[in-house]
Amino acid sequence: GIWAPIQHTWQVMADVAAGEADAAPHMEFADPPDPPLEGIDYDLPEFEMGLWEPLAFQYGIIGLLRCRQVMMPIEKPTEMVHLKFVHGLSPVFDDQADLEPPEFAEAQPRSGGDRKGRGKGKEKTQKGGRYVPDMGRTEVIPNWQKGQWWRNVAEDMLDVIVREQFSLASPQIWKAPHGHYVQQAGPCEVFVSGQATGLQRMPVYPRGWATVDATAVGGPKYLEKVGLPRWKIVFSSGSNKGDIVVRKGVSLESDEVAVLLCGTCVEQSGPQQVLDDGIIRMPIVFGEGLARGPSSLAQQPGCRTGWVTCDATAQGGPKFFESCPEEVEPPPVQPRAQPQAVPPEDELRSALAASGGPSHVDRGAGSSSWDKNRTWKVVNLGVGPSGRQLPMVKRPEPFTPGGSKAPPEDMILRWLHDGDLVEQIGHSKKMRGYMVMPVRVISAAAGDVADPALGEDADKEEGWVTRRSLDKSRDQGDISWFEEVRGADDGDFRQRRRSRRHNQDAQGLD
Repeated sequence: GIWAPIQHTWQVMADVAAGEADAAPHMEFADPPDPPLEGIDYDLPEFEMGLWEPLAFQYGIIGLLRCRQVMMPIEKPTEMVHLKFVHGLSPVFDDQADLEPPEFAEAQPRSGGDRKGRGKGKEKTQKGGRYVPDMGRTEVIPNWQKGQWWRNVAEDMLDVIVREQFSLASPQIWKAPHGHYVQQAGPCEVFVSGQATGLQRMPVYPRGWATVDATAVGGPKYLEKVGLPRWKIVFSSGSNKGDIVVRKGVSLESDEVAVLLCGTCVEQSGPQQVLDDGIIRMPIVFGEGLARGPSSLAQQPGCRTGWVTCDATAQGGPKFFESCPEEVEPPPVQPRAQPQAVPPEDELRSALAASGGPSHVDRGAGSSSWDKNRTWKVVNLGVGPSGRQLPMVKRPEPFTPGGSKAPPEDMILRWLHDGDLVEQIGHSKKMRGYMVMPVRVISAAAGDVADPALGEDADKEEGWVTRRSLDKSRDQGDISWFEEVRGADDGDFRQRRRSRRHNQDAQGLD
């Protein structure tokens, strides 16, 4: 059988290592004289790749390579632990089939039978796979489908890490959060030997490899097949014009093509793309009659495809979509009546103020979905004659204390000093290397807390401030002008503010 040459080879190697035998006692290669003499024709035996004569101890390279493949993984002998090995994949010599020894033809029959007289590629199947050092050997899982969608179902809300290569040590490209989908780009491979036996890896679009199932090695099951990658809009802008802007391309600057309402279900049409700032963009297809045309001139009637922002939490924004693989398309949500319509938001964008009146402040469309209570204190401005001031303005524009760009007078609401307290009333957004956020002033440095009984007068102290710098290359570096207050001193005040907002909302519904 095939094990006879393997056992013989190991025995010879052991004898050579022990110094009890020559390296190749059975080989009859003539050593030429040194220096060689001119005019002498040395008759050396030809090297035959397909030779396989165990009784004569003569083995060709094809058979030896197949022996080695059966023996993988091979542990290093004690005498060779200090040496480094180079692992190379053994080639498949389809054109050397006639040279294959009978022993191997019986042990490893060719699937599909004799290929003579058949068309190219017909009846030809291969196990494929690879050998990964320190992990084991893999085989291709049959009956795979290119373009199949998989959903992240890992326990404990784990992300699916997509790496550049098959190896788990290769660089990470991106992550698929829990509930998100990935699209299969090639055959899935499973380890059939070694310490990673049972682990499944799969190539995904647009590039990279992801782990499908790690339960065999004590990990979770990451991905499961789904029919359609469906998403439901869960973000509400508070506008009667819509909630999600669909754009023509992946860029946030591309033309608008449609506007969708909260509660609408859409289908993902391709792989997600993660922008440089961490925002996740997604191509979608939506049903007939589910969208409205945009208010801009970029309206494209009949367009049912485009790009949307799926998740903006990397920049302090909300999640705009949630996966709903089993849910049925709900009817479109009816328009909501609002006293003052504001443009819809999908990527942390707030429109400029519709008028320049002193009482009008653009809080941004995302403020209506803000359900957190966060209080911030102004810091790093300094006190005394050398102290600086931080402007609170009507629109989401970055203005820094002591910066070269000063806000216009008609845009300033007030100046903030160290120790002033503000309440965040909406999602922060990134603008030109700074993080700005909508706030309401609740306390001055001297401690004169705004009286909730002021009613509408208190709401005039709402505006936008620059929270921190994001560009370390600037003169001031990565500096913050606010720090979050997490103590209990302002708990009563927060409760009063929440109660007042609840009463105002109830009055608005009446």
